[in-house]
Amino acid sequence: MIAIGRAVVGSFFCLCGGISHGHQDPRGDIHPQVSVVDGKFAIDFNRSAPDQDGNYSEEKPLQRVIFNANGTLFAPRHPLERKRSFTEMGPAGLYGKNVSLGESTLNFGDTQSAKPGYILKSPDGKLTKVSLPWPERINLTLFEDVVVTPKGIAITGKEPGSEVEGNSPLHFYWFAHGETGPPVVVNIGPTACIYDFPVASNLAFAGGRFWVGLMRPVGEELKVSLWSWKPGDKDGRMDILDSPADWNSHMSLAASGDQLCLAYHCVVRDANNTSDARIVTVFRKAE
Repeated sequence: MIAIGRAVVGSFFCLCGGISHGHQDPRGDIHPQVSVVDGKFAIDFNRSAPDQDGNYSEEKPLQRVIFNANGTLFAPRHPLERKRSFTEMGPAGLYGKNVSLGESTLNFGDTQSAKPGYILKSPDGKLTKVSLPWPERINLTLFEDVVVTPKGIAITGKEPGSEVEGNSPLHFYWFAHGETGPPVVVNIGPTACIYDFPVASNLAFAGGRFWVGLMRPVGEELKVSLWSWKPGDKDGRMDILDSPADWNSHMSLAASGDQLCLAYHCVVRDANNTSDARIVTVFRKAE
């Protein structure tokens, strides 16, 4: 486990790979998923053994490590008994998501639509289909993730024709509650991608801003970056992190109060050029 951050810094080393469309999961620690448990960051991940196929499988051992919100270690890695479901693997290619807002639930089940909306389930069980005011020019080919706040709905996605030289620009859409006009659209920018899926994290909301982690191409290199946007701003903010990068990765982001935890796997190569994936964690205050 490699941990880095603004106030929590550990040693790391990694050889960055190029951007590619071909894909096989590396051997080692892969597919981290960050959740918040009792205010702490719990990171679940799989261990793909050297003598096993590198592709993801529910059958692989599930491990967990827990950090305090400030990035200090609370519980070292330990095995979990339960199996992992594919719904925990998000966000790429989400096929539906239930989001609570007060006592109601928003179900974004129709994510195969070029203009996804949601089903609103009220506390008394009444279902209402809600269409979002998408402009005619926008047709999503990939619904990446969604976050609902008391002030509005935030969505990340990919539009047709956005793929350029293996990079897949992500877009951010903000639908303010009570507004009937088109959403605010902000270009997050290109990312490395695996097939058609951007190598980017889920959306998180903290410190009054929306956050996305991504593998961002800068010249011939990849840079691990944190993009954020605050309602009312014209453009987003892109911060490059001093972290090892790898196109063949899976990224997960979570917030506990005003603290962020970004986790992803990165391939490390030894002197014999044999590779092993490690989980990299970045802790940062949302500001």
